[in-house]
Order: sequence, then C-alpha cells, then structure tokens
Amino acid sequence: MKVKKFLFLLLASLLIVFLAACSGGTSSSGDNELSARPSEPNAQPSEAPVSEAPSGSETPEETTEPTDGTNGILIAYFSWSGNTEQMAQMIQAETGGTLFEIAPAVPYTDDYNELLDIAQQEQADDARPAVANQVENWDSYDVIFVGYPDWWSDAHMLIYSFLEAYDWEGKTLIPFCTSGGSAFGRSLDKIPDSASGATILEGLHVSGSRVEGAGEDIADWIGGLDLT
Repeated sequence: MKVKKFLFLLLASLLIVFLAACSGGTSSSGDNELSARPSEPNAQPSEAPVSEAPSGSETPEETTEPTDGTNGILIAYFSWSGNTEQMAQMIQAETGGTLFEIAPAVPYTDDYNELLDIAQQEQADDARPAVANQVENWDSYDVIFVGYPDWWSDAHMLIYSFLEAYDWEGKTLIPFCTSGGSAFGRSLDKIPDSASGATILEGLHVSGSRVEGAGEDIADWIGGLDLT
C-alpha cells in the first residue's frame, strides 16, 4: 500500500515538473520568435511636397498697364540744331511723357545756309517730306505735344507730314517751337487742317538762345494747361 502511494506521488511530481517545463518552453519560444522577427523596413521617404500658395493667399491680378509704360502723354518733335530737342526733354521732365523724335527719311544737310534754302523750297512746293519712323501704340496717347523749329515763319514741312499720318479725333495737341525770333509764324493757322479733330491748346515759343534757361517758363506753361 505504501509502495503504491509512493509511486503515485512520484508520478504526480513528475507530471507537475513535465507540465511546468512545457509551459516555460512555450513562453521562451514566443519571446525568441518576436525577438528574431526582422524589423519592418523604414518607410520610403515622402516625395517633396508640392509648393502651394499659403492658405488664404490670392493669385495676383494681371495688370493692364500699357506695355510701353506711358502715362498717355507723347512729346513728338523735330530738331535740327538741338534747341527743340532740349525743349522737348524739359517738357518730358515736367510731364513724364514719352519722347518721340520725328526723323526725316532723308536726313537734312548739316550746312545751315543750304538747309534754309531747302526749307524755303519745301514751303514753296507745300511738300510733305517722308518720315522715317512712326509712333507705336498711338491709341494709348491722349495728349500730344508737337515741337518744331520755326523756319521762314512756319513749321518745318516734316511736321505736317507727321500730323497727317495719324487720326487726331479725340486727341489734345499742344504745339511748342523754337526760333530766332519769329515765334509760331503761320503754323498755328495751318496745324488744325493737318490735325483734324484735335483739340489744340495754347502753345509755347522759346527763343533758341534762351532754351537752356527756360525751365521755369516751361513749368508755368504746363501747369496752366491743367492736364491732370
């Protein structure tokens, strides 16, 4: 009887040991499996973010300013000696307008006496000498200063060629000239026929020898035109 009881206890002890061993082995195997599992590869780098406008920003509006940057004022002139050109530059400084030199297709001689003979003959023939260039974006100008030397009591005939090449309807024309003393001569009476439709404002004459010091006179004249 005692032997059976002893065997029973021995078997029971062995069974407990066996079960404990199995339980410990399963736990260890699980740990080993987890530790041996390779780590997942790092996530692929994200693509560079697409540049976007900051939240709440607006797309800039397109500007409609003229491509030539004008303020609607053109200063067109013909100058042989440089006096009228200098006056045109002074007007440009006061108004911010765009300068345009009226160039003859056939350049004039540098000889003064010969030039006077040519000018007198052109007047006698009522000639229209060809102009070498033209104003771009003519429609963008509302106010046009037109300058010229006064020869033989009239504008150079190239000026009439220029005037007759454009549509003056709705434009404002402002003449200016330089000379040795005859002022505008007949030109103010003739310009309206060559610039039909234009509103002609008061012009300014400056003696050729006084152009350099005429800044104040030019500023006062332009101020009185009320171009704003």
